[in-house]
Amino acid sequence: MNIIMIVTVLISLLASTITCIWLFKLTSKKWMSVLIALAVNAVILLLATVIFYTLDVQAFHKQIDGVFSSLGILVFAFFIPVLTLLNFCTLEFKRYQRNKHHTNQL
Repeated sequence: MNIIMIVTVLISLLASTITCIWLFKLTSKKWMSVLIALAVNAVILLLATVIFYTLDVQAFHKQIDGVFSSLGILVFAFFIPVLTLLNFCTLEFKRYQRNKHHTNQL
């Protein structure tokens, strides 16, 4: 994978994590936060797909070096559910911490 692809995936992960944690703190609804994280990941990574495809078509066609490089431009679509799963795990951890903190205060 190119460094620019890795940076784009990490930016999407950071943006969706910040968004879903912020929304979870406001509403305490985990599934709504996960759906918003899915939407943020989808928008960022699908926009990145369109932008990178229009900039350099030949650079992102299928290659045969490595698992993620062989996906070509589809690597962004591959990471949408992966990043959403990471956001779900983050929210589970935050919920566990919140419940643990509330039971210790009682």
